[in-house]
Amino acid sequence: MKKTLILFVLVLGVLSIHLQAATKRVYQPATVVSVENHLTESNYVGDNPSDAPLQSTVYAYDIGIQLNCVEYVGRYLSAFDYLPSVFTPNNTIQVNRQKHVLYVSLPGSRDVKMGIASRSRGKDAPCLTNN
Repeated sequence: MKKTLILFVLVLGVLSIHLQAATKRVYQPATVVSVENHLTESNYVGDNPSDAPLQSTVYAYDIGIQLNCVEYVGRYLSAFDYLPSVFTPNNTIQVNRQKHVLYVSLPGSRDVKMGIASRSRGKDAPCLTNN
């Protein structure tokens, strides 16, 4: 019984260490290319605009970020009309790209999660020569 318990605790400890190591994010330097307001259109179709359903106020920005030779457009959402100062064109930021999400490291050990709205291949000279 004691051997089984010790083995279980040992396996649990190894698994927890492995899970903590797997959640570390590796950030790469990227450049902010563009910043634009994203306006959501109303889907109401009717005669009287006062009958339109209420919409929540969400401030959204499309942030163009060039990582290696690919330009990603990430959507930054905020409940307040606030855009962090790191999102200025030609600014270098730290980015971790996952499947459909960009994680941007902000000063103060905070990460911002942005969904990827689109991506395109870079058209500048170094990117064209690498293809």
